[in-house]
Amino acid sequence: SVYLFRQSVSQGWIAGICILAAIGICFVFRQRILLALGRLLKVPTVGNKAWLTFWLIFGLVLRMAWAWRFPVTLKSDHLAYFQFATTMSHWQTGTGAYWPPGFSLFLAPFFMVFGAHQWVAQLCALLFFVATYLLTYALAKRIQGGLTSRIAPMLISIWPGYFTLAGINCKEAYLAVLVPAAVLLYLKAFDGGSPPGSGLRRSSDSGALGAGTRFRLGFLIGAGLCMGLAALTQPGYMLFPAVILAVEMLRGSSVLRAIGRTAVFSIAVVAAISPWTCRNYLVFHRIVLISTNGGDVFYRANNPLADANYSAEGEIPLPKDEFAADKLGYKLAEDWIEHHPIDFGELMVKKQVVFLGDDALGAYETLKRDLNPSVAFYASVKGISNLFWLALWTVLLFGFPLLFRRSDWRLWYGLLFLPLVYQWAIDSLFESGPRHHVPYIALIGVLVSMVLSSAVQCSDLPAQ
Repeated sequence: SVYLFRQSVSQGWIAGICILAAIGICFVFRQRILLALGRLLKVPTVGNKAWLTFWLIFGLVLRMAWAWRFPVTLKSDHLAYFQFATTMSHWQTGTGAYWPPGFSLFLAPFFMVFGAHQWVAQLCALLFFVATYLLTYALAKRIQGGLTSRIAPMLISIWPGYFTLAGINCKEAYLAVLVPAAVLLYLKAFDGGSPPGSGLRRSSDSGALGAGTRFRLGFLIGAGLCMGLAALTQPGYMLFPAVILAVEMLRGSSVLRAIGRTAVFSIAVVAAISPWTCRNYLVFHRIVLISTNGGDVFYRANNPLADANYSAEGEIPLPKDEFAADKLGYKLAEDWIEHHPIDFGELMVKKQVVFLGDDALGAYETLKRDLNPSVAFYASVKGISNLFWLALWTVLLFGFPLLFRRSDWRLWYGLLFLPLVYQWAIDSLFESGPRHHVPYIALIGVLVSMVLSSAVQCSDLPAQ
């Protein structure tokens, strides 16, 4: 994070060594730390309904206050999706196929009703927060319940790197709804309605995911449709069925059953994107599944000038024609990777640093881009965002051994952690950015909450 902020390798190493030393000291006292955090957040005197209502209102007020205090002028991708949605709201189809349409398709009906105003996009951002908050609670309750379902939504409410995105028309906030929705629906497909925790750990057929009752195909199709909408917004999710297959194998499904359920999920994904594919064929008379920006993005992320951050173009400018640029971009990038494997490997590591090394996109977009804040103020907001992010991962580091002691570890590992690994792999190859982990905040929040909840229930961590 320091390296990304200061562009200094030496300062990055110094900060990294200091943080590792601090984490090492905390690791010695990890049992007491996790237990104290869990008990602090338990708040036994507050009712569950009052707790959830308070943090929901708190999160809404926090986001409205931030967007009002630090108004922004939309730029870059945020402006492009806003303009795309405006065009759609006027029933115009000549918008090309470069931009994925999912986010703009969601905004367009609101623009039709209220007009294409930035406050309408900000209203949608508040709706995204409410949906993500409720989905986080539902997912936490379904997986473990109890203290986990109290802590997880609270984390979503106060997450600095998330609430500072409220005013910038960020498509990742929309994805932060679709990803946990797909995960929750997939989980419900294996649960015949039993209470949380009553059936998640038994049944020889369904393993860690099983409820021992019946498999409900409708929920699996719903999960696939949600992921299809996510793919319309970020085409990289078209490969997400690989995660579903991995989860099926983790839970001990037979090969045929795993392939069959993954196929159903995949068909639902295709069904969600097929109307736009048909639109592209009718307009351009060629097959374009979602968008034509893949080759451009892939080449800008893999060329001699690439440094893991966004760049306007690669070493060789691509043609203006979006279809020619898409085809040529893939070819140039593949050629460079084939002839420069070592450079490509080093670039992959840098992309991984960019993906997970920063959680202060909101601070940059609302402060650095539009305003001229003091160095101290901007650094403070950025630092708070990244310290919160680092604290979450530190808790996970301390608590992963505790979680692996659970009999249903395949459940949380497959549904909560593997999706993040999937995005990490995608960002290692394509264009990376800190905004790409935003869609997984609900999953990370549930994981952290499970650690703190488990620490309260178990006074000892396993021997390391």
